[in-house]
Amino acid sequence: MTIARITAITALTFAGFFGAGLADGIASADPAPGRLGPYEALATCEHEGNIGMDNGEWADYECTGAAGAWYIQPRN
Repeated sequence: MTIARITAITALTFAGFFGAGLADGIASADPAPGRLGPYEALATCEHEGNIGMDNGEWADYECTGAAGAWYIQPRN
């Protein structure tokens, strides 16, 4: 394999991961950050909840619900 081919494959693979919506190892078609849900996975809800805290949208939060329908409950 040539260097150019390896570079092209690496670039396409890297772009594919980010284009597919992978963030911190979590594949997601969930709402954009700042939304309250629903989120498919608890880990995604918690991730977005932490982003909301970092952005100052809420002081604390809890993810409530069940698999397939997790919601961020802000606490100020």
